[in-house]
Amino acid sequence: MQLVLADSEVAGVELQGDTLVLRFAAAAIAQAAGGEAGYLPGLALEFRQARWRGEPSACFGRLAQGELSDGISRLTRLELPFDGPGPWRAEFVFSQGSQLVVDAQRVTALPGAAPLRPSYAC
Repeated sequence: MQLVLADSEVAGVELQGDTLVLRFAAAAIAQAAGGEAGYLPGLALEFRQARWRGEPSACFGRLAQGELSDGISRLTRLELPFDGPGPWRAEFVFSQGSQLVVDAQRVTALPGAAPLRPSYAC
């Protein structure tokens, strides 16, 4: 199961000390080898020991672009569960124009207990 950053819906960004949490209302999911695509509600992408540029409170809605880079690879999809020691840089562009750049020492994404909801996109 892979989190597809572009076209995921972000509910909002939470700040918890030096941890920034990007909380998804509907995280776009691609399944491996013939599995169905869909959406996971409530998925959180956590950036620990984070510094950021952009206004977190303005970062919500559809992600037009998103990528995570460790300086070697640029990822637009993350295999779930994801737990990677850094350093990492994430760049997000939201459909309404907001941008957020996050530098972090660790990034994690753990699917919650909510079931995968099917996508009815045409």
